[in-house]
Amino acid sequence: MVWFLERESEVLVCELRHVNEGDHFEFAMRSPGQPETVERFSEPTRVLETLLARQRHLYQAGWRPKG
Repeated sequence: MVWFLERESEVLVCELRHVNEGDHFEFAMRSPGQPETVERFSEPTRVLETLLARQRHLYQAGWRPKG
């Protein structure tokens, strides 16, 4: 699942993916001019908790769904 967020003229890409190797999940973010950051999780509930926390933080920082 991929989300595109924007703030002014910047675009941020967030991606939640299931990786079959090792059966884990990854949450990746690509910020403008920055390398991709990836967090790995072995438990689905933990990745969802992190996703919701990151989403709240990004919205507080002014990021909104790209429309």
